[in-house]
Amino acid sequence: MGVSLKAIQEVGRVTYTHNYMLSLKAITSATILVTVIMAGLYALLGLPPGLDTYYGILYFHSIGIGIAALATYLVISIFNLQKYEPPIDFPISYRAFAAVVFAAAGGIFYLSPTLDASFPDIPLGLYVVAFILIGDVGGALFVQLLLMPRKQAGTYAPKMKAFPPRMWPQYVLRMFPGRKDFSVYSKAGAGYWLALLSVGSAFIAGMIGFLNLWMMIFGVGIFSVFIPFFGDAGTFVAALAGPHSHDMGIAIMTGVVALVATRFKFSDLKGSRRNVASLGLWITSIGLVAVTVIFIFEAALNFAPPTLFQSGPDGVNGMAGDDTVMTITALGAMIALIPLALTKLNGKSSWKDSVRLTLLGIWVAAVVNSVIEGFYIEFHEDLFGSTLAANHNVFANVNPMFGIMTLAAMALVLLGVDYYGVGGTMKRATGWLAGVGVLVATLGTSLWTFVDPSIGGSSYWLYILGVLIMGASGLSAIGIIYKAKIARISRSET
Repeated sequence: MGVSLKAIQEVGRVTYTHNYMLSLKAITSATILVTVIMAGLYALLGLPPGLDTYYGILYFHSIGIGIAALATYLVISIFNLQKYEPPIDFPISYRAFAAVVFAAAGGIFYLSPTLDASFPDIPLGLYVVAFILIGDVGGALFVQLLLMPRKQAGTYAPKMKAFPPRMWPQYVLRMFPGRKDFSVYSKAGAGYWLALLSVGSAFIAGMIGFLNLWMMIFGVGIFSVFIPFFGDAGTFVAALAGPHSHDMGIAIMTGVVALVATRFKFSDLKGSRRNVASLGLWITSIGLVAVTVIFIFEAALNFAPPTLFQSGPDGVNGMAGDDTVMTITALGAMIALIPLALTKLNGKSSWKDSVRLTLLGIWVAAVVNSVIEGFYIEFHEDLFGSTLAANHNVFANVNPMFGIMTLAAMALVLLGVDYYGVGGTMKRATGWLAGVGVLVATLGTSLWTFVDPSIGGSSYWLYILGVLIMGASGLSAIGIIYKAKIARISRSET
């Protein structure tokens, strides 16, 4: 007599809809607000002007993660990645904003010695969560950008009919383009490639920084194999900080260049203007790859690039090798700037749009502060290392804080205004306000560095005034972005 077996039910397929409760517009404006607040608290509550203490360095990541998150949102928006991102309930933008929240919460503890003393492990734990989230964002963003051209062309099929374990290697390798994908990627354009390389370089910089924090907490451990290149464990751990911060700063700045070029539709240019813009972007890409490789060698092998054009006592003056390579990225950006500045967008010249004019002006300010002034000091190190040591100390503190991070943040904020803001008095005023702030702060930093290096002098307060004006333009940008109208569309997956 046969036994009737009852079928056991298992879920074979799930169909669901994810509603984006946090729009890119909302979290963009919220992130700018959090970043401006954390930067303001950093200045008002007396943390050191440089990054020379453990607390100062960690706290600054509350600001730096906000900048990285803002760059992430703009990459997603300008390259329209939401249409191609895997349909999950915790998308890239959510993870980036969560990192901003955790980092800000951790920073609040460091503003109060009482809080930090009472709960010493909580702020560090919050920062670790933030670092893990923003690192995951960097990796995911790189992968999605890498796959995007094939998804647009319909040549990438992420789903498989069969999924046994033996398919895993083939599935993972499919993520990387093959020879048959050459035609798809050859049409992607220089702006896309610079954006992809910038995200990849930022991810590498983040991993170097995370490795540095890991070894500070848990010790060198399995990484002790690298110690012989540095002499001792302490030197090895400390040596990771430079490549991390420098590579992250350069990656964000080159990412801004890629986003501006793409937003300004350089690919629609014709003839020599397009060729010049593409040439500049490719030069920046080559420089970024080269400097990223150098920073990896510096972090892993204590590699020291040679100093070029040495002069003075014991060759103290000269152009540092890694700075020379970094200058290639600036050179490419300046070449790309020329056709972008001279070309009308939507029938309007960049010179008549305060937001776009200031965006282009930020590139010039960054080159003046980081390249021209930096190399002048390097070629006169015999003076700036002795009688002008105070001036050198000002530049060492102000260049990473203003010349790289503040200018990059301002550029990203203005890109957000350009992307979301419609023409009007408020948008024009925000652009001019930012432009005045950049001009005043750049002049202030130059005078502070070369004329009066004292804290509290007129040059110092001119710099502070410029930064405050830039902060005011950032607050104005929040309102413009938040009030922007967006049309929600649906995306179907089969």
